[in-house]
Amino acid sequence: MNLGSAIEQCRVLKGYTKSKLAQDAGISISYLTLIIQGEREPTLASIEKISEALGIPASLLVFLASGDELSSLSKETRSELKQVTSELIKASSERSLA
Repeated sequence: MNLGSAIEQCRVLKGYTKSKLAQDAGISISYLTLIIQGEREPTLASIEKISEALGIPASLLVFLASGDELSSLSKETRSELKQVTSELIKASSERSLA
């Protein structure tokens, strides 16, 4: 599971800087960067703060971070699910700006 990659993907889709995300989540930018780089495993509390700052459920971050855990699904299905999830995140960001 790569939570850092999922957080970074969502951050980019939402158009947030690392500074904005860290500030909104109430964590340091250095801690956020370490999580994104895979050098720190975030606590559950940090995952919840980050997902709240991103405006998405924590379960969505966990889903996006899933790799081998979804191995029972075909590669195509996993790819389609992640694509739809990304589109939903992007759409939620666009709705909140309107």
